[in-house]
Amino acid sequence: MKIMVDILGGDNAPLAPLEGCKKALELKPDLEIVALGEKQQIEGFFKQEPAFLKRIEIIECVGAVTNNDHPATFLKDKPDCSLAKGIEAFRVREDIDALVSSGPTGAILTGTVLRLGRIPGISRPALLSTYPNKKGGVFRLLDTGANMDCKPEYLLQFAQMADVYLKLLGVKNPRIGLLSVGMEEGKGNELIKEVFPLLKESGLNFMGNIEADRAFDDLVDVIVCDGFAGNIFAKAVEGSALYIADLFKEALTANIFAKFGALLQLKGIKKAKAPFKFAQRACAPLLGAKKLVLKAHGKAQGDTMYETIDEACKLVEGSLIQTIAEAVTKQIVE
Repeated sequence: MKIMVDILGGDNAPLAPLEGCKKALELKPDLEIVALGEKQQIEGFFKQEPAFLKRIEIIECVGAVTNNDHPATFLKDKPDCSLAKGIEAFRVREDIDALVSSGPTGAILTGTVLRLGRIPGISRPALLSTYPNKKGGVFRLLDTGANMDCKPEYLLQFAQMADVYLKLLGVKNPRIGLLSVGMEEGKGNELIKEVFPLLKESGLNFMGNIEADRAFDDLVDVIVCDGFAGNIFAKAVEGSALYIADLFKEALTANIFAKFGALLQLKGIKKAKAPFKFAQRACAPLLGAKKLVLKAHGKAQGDTMYETIDEACKLVEGSLIQTIAEAVTKQIVE
């Protein structure tokens, strides 16, 4: 198996991607890495592991895409950067199984759609994100920003792709919910009202509408929505979490008594933070793309990069792209 990794993308590059690659090479003897980065940096990092270096192909790149680069023009403006060269190599080469990057989401989405294309039958790829629930597990949300305007059939396909994805990860019968302003059938805007019967008749394990304030209650495994609503949901959750964390920190450090109390509650505090750390480590696959692309968190550390590479390997072994294509073809025929 051959996984391409963007060594220069993300806030903690190149160290985090290199650490992730090293761990993956240690634990996966059949894995080969195509590293997008600077040859001197990569060879220097692996100078004590010459056996690993033999399993790494280096594509020399100049710099990385940043949040200051326009996602629609970076392929033209920075053709020698790691993500641009990686997407181009992935487009023309059949021996590469997946691309992993923690670079800017917009650039990854745009580059994938423009250069790699969609699975035949898929109207729009969707970005899937992971969040913790109250029971200690997680739920997935898609789309979280790839498609601002959607048709009913897009959301149906999002649900189908998520169903395939979660089954490959071991969820036997994924529970699917539709993001709306009320739990009852008939609530929501025109898009939601049109999507509801499609999901109800799809053969999927559709649980009905779900409101944003019930998203964390472990009622569903997947929440389907258009990218506009999904992106607002994602940013509102992140902003709220940061705000509450700041309030919590301020309360715990207000005086010496609060600080002493915080020390006594340290174990409980760490336990409360654990699900959010897990969600931050989870990668975001772009479901529906013609080739397998996984986005790691922009602040990913080495372990996160390894876990993203590991999930890429699992999805390749499970033939995610082919399975999604077959599921969509079956739905069309039926």
